[in-house]
Amino acid sequence: MIEILASLTAETLAIAVGGMALGIFFGALPGFGGGAAMAITLPIAITLSPLNSMVFLINVYGGTHYGGGIPSVLLGVPGDAGGAPTVIDGFPMTRKGKVSEALAYGAMGSFTGGTFSIIAFLLFSPFLARLALRFGPPEFFVLVLFGLTVLASIDPGRLWKGLFAGCLGMALPAIGVDPAWGEPRMTFDILQLYEGLPFIPALLGLFCIAQMLFLIDEKHLVQGALQASPTLRGALSGMADAFRHKRVLLQSAAVGTFIGALPGAGATIAAFVAYTLARSTSKHPEKYGTGIPEGILATEAGNSSNVGGALIPTFALGIPGSASTAILLGVMMFMGLRPGPRLFFEQLTLIHTLGVYLLFGCLMIAVFGLLAAKYFYRLTRIPLNILVPCTIAAATLGAYSGRTEFFDIGVMLVMGAFGYLLMKYKYPLSAVVLGMVLGPMAEEYFTQSAEMSDWDFTIFFTRPICIFLWVCILVSLVGSGLLARRNAKRQQAKEIQL
Repeated sequence: MIEILASLTAETLAIAVGGMALGIFFGALPGFGGGAAMAITLPIAITLSPLNSMVFLINVYGGTHYGGGIPSVLLGVPGDAGGAPTVIDGFPMTRKGKVSEALAYGAMGSFTGGTFSIIAFLLFSPFLARLALRFGPPEFFVLVLFGLTVLASIDPGRLWKGLFAGCLGMALPAIGVDPAWGEPRMTFDILQLYEGLPFIPALLGLFCIAQMLFLIDEKHLVQGALQASPTLRGALSGMADAFRHKRVLLQSAAVGTFIGALPGAGATIAAFVAYTLARSTSKHPEKYGTGIPEGILATEAGNSSNVGGALIPTFALGIPGSASTAILLGVMMFMGLRPGPRLFFEQLTLIHTLGVYLLFGCLMIAVFGLLAAKYFYRLTRIPLNILVPCTIAAATLGAYSGRTEFFDIGVMLVMGAFGYLLMKYKYPLSAVVLGMVLGPMAEEYFTQSAEMSDWDFTIFFTRPICIFLWVCILVSLVGSGLLARRNAKRQQAKEIQL
């Protein structure tokens, strides 16, 4: 403990704050995720000492998860795929004039999720790493199917539309060259599509362009009398109110940490599963999607808790839990550190020191969310005839920056028009995004499972973890059906009273 306290220096604390600030900045830019932010800041990191380098990069990584929720709340445009479910309740709350409260809920969800996952990383890394090792391709395939059951709960009132949107999302990543057989699929002889449909431009089109097209005929994000200036008291009230929903915060953080510990699962699945679990266990599930605190808290806690979860296989096994932690793994090896079980014996003080700095970074998220709410609110005062073109310009830059091809801008515009039609006819865009994330994973794990079992499909039903996940799938589907029926009965009762 004395060694850890001795390593707490003003320089490293400043580096942690700087990394968190850069992460929030890049996360708030549409199209920039954790991997892109860490890659951009990598030249800074390699000039620092091993401890400062990892503190800096991990805080950049954590900051992007919170930053991605800021445009989700303010504009209905997620900074990355992990922020997509935050749009469901975050943006409606903004349109009600509760901007500071929505940002406060997002900050507290991120703070709680990040803190929970880092404590889990420090206490349970070896155990959770061994559990993650039990997941092979069959388990991951059934886990992806479990993730797809979330589609049934995104909007229980429009179940079939949600399922259709999800299947459509799964079909979009099939464009390109088949990874197993090398045959082109739906490329239409367009060279740029042989690498597949670019994800970030498609995401920006679905949310940003489509959302801006809907707002183009209005004057302000927040209408008329609802435009009340936020106060520090209001932000503090929102943060205090967040802890009235302790169950949602803790269960979402636990779900996000566990899913984050599974290599390749990602923050998107964690956020969607956390949101679905919160809605399924709520006493008023019909209010989800209208702008309630629980919806924002669940998604942000699930999203941010993925940070500590993803560090578990990275440090304990040397297996990156995400693209961002793959960069961190490379930097660790460059600095002469060898991730793996021995690291917890040889460099335990270093790991605990990293955890302390990460907890400090999480605290900075809460402070930043409190102080910045008033300034972010000014964005909602900008007339939409100025805000809309500026937002589209920022999205265009994000779409172009990935592969620096003008083709990607075209993809963004086409997907924007497509997303506008889906929104107009009440198809959930978040279901499309979830399908786009899970589709390639399902194909990859199914092919690997089939090859390792010589195409014996009983492998998906005989392994213990697979059986447990099938039970979870059954419970999720039955629960979604019961939830939809209960909501329908409540709606009928309201109509009779009127």
